[in-house]
Parts: sequence; C-alpha cells; structure tokens
Amino acid sequence: MSEVTNIETSAKGPENITHIPKIAYPNIKSVVRLFFMYLVFLIIVIITAGIVFMNTPKEFPAVRSIFKVLTNAAPILMAIQYTLKRSEKQQGYPSTINYNKIEGWLIPVLIIAATAFSIILERISVLLPMPLKVREIFERVFTKDLFSFMSVVIIAPIVEEILCRGIILKGLLKNYAPNKAIIISAILFSVLHLNPWQAIPAFFGGLFLGWIYYKTQSVIPGMIFHAAINTTGFAFLFLGNSKQDLPDIFGKMYYPVLLVSALVFTVSCIFINKKVKVAVTNQPLTTNLQ
Repeated sequence: MSEVTNIETSAKGPENITHIPKIAYPNIKSVVRLFFMYLVFLIIVIITAGIVFMNTPKEFPAVRSIFKVLTNAAPILMAIQYTLKRSEKQQGYPSTINYNKIEGWLIPVLIIAATAFSIILERISVLLPMPLKVREIFERVFTKDLFSFMSVVIIAPIVEEILCRGIILKGLLKNYAPNKAIIISAILFSVLHLNPWQAIPAFFGGLFLGWIYYKTQSVIPGMIFHAAINTTGFAFLFLGNSKQDLPDIFGKMYYPVLLVSALVFTVSCIFINKKVKVAVTNQPLTTNLQ
C-alpha cells in the first residue's frame, strides 16, 4: 500500500506546514474490521431492543414493526458513526458524504434500469435458491405495513448507500484502482446482508451501485436505484404465496420478459456511460494505485 501525503497547515502560518503521511480510509483491512464491528453493533441492537420490547403484548403489530425498523437501521447508523471516527483518526479529518446534484433525466433512467435489473436479479438468485422454510420466515418478518415499507424502501437505501458508497467506496477509490475498489465495496455490501440467499444478487447490485457512484461521485443516484430495486422486490414479495417466483407470475412470458429486461438494463447502462462523465473529484490521493 502506498502512502498518501496530506498537508496540514497550522494557524501560525505557512512556515509551520508539516507533511504527515496518511492512508485514505478505508483500506481492505479496515473494511474487514468494519464488517466484524457491524456484527457487534447488530448484536447490541438486537439484545437492547429485545429487552425493551420483551413485555410488549404480541397483539400490537406496530411494535413488532418498530422493532424491525430499529434492528435494520440502528446497526448501519452505528457503523456510519464508527467509520467517520475511524476516518478522522486515520486521515486526520472525517470522511464527508457527497450529495452532488444529478441531472433530471437520470432519475427515470435509474428507475427503469432498476425495474429491469430486479427481474434479472431474480434469475440470478436461482443460483442459490432460498429454502421454503426460510422464505416463510421472511414472509412473516416483512409484513405488509407502513413500517416495513419505510424500512425496506426508504431507510435501507439511504443508510446503506451512505455507508457502502458514500464512505467506504469513496475512500477505496483513493487507495485502489476503480475496478478493485468497486468490487471490494460490492463484497462488503453483499456480506452486510448476512443472508447467503441475498448475497449473490446484492453483490451484482453492489457492482452497479459502485459504478454509478464512481461515475457521478454522488450517493443520490445510488439511493434512487436502490430504493427502486427494493420497491420492486417489496411488490413481488407480496403478490401471493402461490406466485412468489417470477416464472409463476409471468408464465410463458417469463423468458421474453427476462430478455427484454436484460436489453433495457444494458441500453440504460450504455446511455448512462455516454451521458455521464467520470467526476473530476474521483481523482485518487495516490498515483500508485493497487
């Protein structure tokens, strides 16, 4: 790993400028450490929330929904706070999140691409099919209520994009070549789901989310795409117990729909790639990338 030199100037004047070798946060070791810290945060949140809601009557479904929102969002928020403190310690300044504005045309393109990609991801998930009993557990956990919708469609895309792209990928791009940085962030994104049946689709989704962040240097496009993906998945999840799989939903039209989805997603990527130039702020802090 090559070191990155940050120049810090004291208040006394330029004559007191010092060169302090720093490595941008995070590197691969930091990402691994973050994953284990996330597990610790998750355990803390589950135990704490379990104690708080232990004596709550089961006939109050809203309480169960609030519990789900807390257990989903709180560990990510704790991880964000952790990474900000670690980045300040390692770099000398905390990481900042890029909320750069995007052009209006990109929003519908991202939503269309996400809808098509959701159908593709469903096919990819066949590589590791979810057992029926596990699926039934998911159906019980993700109930049809406002809190579940907010957790999956609004809160998760925001906090996960801030962490995985806004902080982690932003730092990785300063230490590694873009392809390597995007792959590392996608791996982290997949394992943070702590669900082997979602890990493969999450990895491929993380690749696109990393690419769109690299192109725009903003978490906004990723949040939009991520929210659209989760909205589509949320809708498919509740189409009925007998028609949980897309082949059952579309019937004989499934493969034509899958083909059209692949074409739509490919064209969307080509269009975005031509219209959006790589942000200048993506320049690495080091010229000796790994």
